[in-house]
Amino acid sequence: MASNDSNDRLGKLAQKLKNQKLDQSIMIGFDGYVDSLYGVIHKKSGTEKQFFKDISRFADHIKALSGKSGQVELLLKEIKIGGNAPIMSQAMGALGFQIHCLGTLGFPKIHPVFEDLHPNIQVHSLENSGQSDAFEFQDGKLIFSDCGSFDDLNWEKVKSRIGIDKLKEIYLDSQLVAAVDWVNLPHASNIWQGLLEEIVKPNGSIGKKFFFDLCDPSRKSNEEIREALQIISRYSEFGEVTFGLNENETNLVFEALENTRKGESSAEEKAKAIFDNMTIACLVIHPVNRSFAITQKDLVQVEGKLVEEPKILTGGGDNFNAGYALGWLLDLKLEERLLLGMGCSGAYIQTGKSPDLGELGKFLESWMERG
Repeated sequence: MASNDSNDRLGKLAQKLKNQKLDQSIMIGFDGYVDSLYGVIHKKSGTEKQFFKDISRFADHIKALSGKSGQVELLLKEIKIGGNAPIMSQAMGALGFQIHCLGTLGFPKIHPVFEDLHPNIQVHSLENSGQSDAFEFQDGKLIFSDCGSFDDLNWEKVKSRIGIDKLKEIYLDSQLVAAVDWVNLPHASNIWQGLLEEIVKPNGSIGKKFFFDLCDPSRKSNEEIREALQIISRYSEFGEVTFGLNENETNLVFEALENTRKGESSAEEKAKAIFDNMTIACLVIHPVNRSFAITQKDLVQVEGKLVEEPKILTGGGDNFNAGYALGWLLDLKLEERLLLGMGCSGAYIQTGKSPDLGELGKFLESWMERG
């Protein structure tokens, strides 16, 4: 983006956030983890520690231990809420929306870590939480998860935990419905299909917005991925559907498609192939340094700005989704939605907490100052 033009757009966008009153309700499900975030120590002298800065160097270190023994020392940085649904809920609650978070937040008692969720969030817990250890580096993160508590979480259990009448009430109260973390919930397709058949369809097309996020599908078969895409597409009969992917997920979903020109290499070409294989209003792709969106009319791309000294990485994508959804619910242009997504994610990564509207506006203004 050219500097003057870019600053003008960011300045106008920051102004649009001022004095906004966000009274919409959002429904988000269906996972939840307790996350332990670690730095991985490379060198240590006395109490002074040097950390592995990137995953490739850590991978080389681990590879050198093959056939031997070795110790990897970790530094626990934080224990926090985890899972796509709780983190996106926290981000959208901080922005000012009223949230229904349907997740695995502890059962029959809510896990203490979720007691710190934003007061705008109503918790509807389905099962005990998953457990994740995230090793954070400057160029990414490695997440080691125990998802055993999700094994029996299907649509029937969701209905039994919350009740069909309450589910209908939450759905009808919500302007946006977000279904995330398909990968780690073994019965996610069953849940998404059940929600469609028993809650969405009976109420017809009533102007809802639907947002879907798979998470990293590398452990899923191509057939399972294609089935998920088909379920997502079916929601388009009943509202406006947006599907979000990061760059790695884009590559994996593209490879799962049938009858696709596998020689296509750019992220944009792969995204267009995915979009053409679905029936959705918008496909949003967010690589680490930019983002773009595809609709029937256009492909809109916006350059981003990397946070040089990130305080946290886990949850950056969920905060992007929250910022994008903010722009979507405010009926802003695609470019502005993408900027809000990157701004919300950047502010979160830089400070370690999800921004409110004022903090998001200030981050956009600081983005202008950095050129």
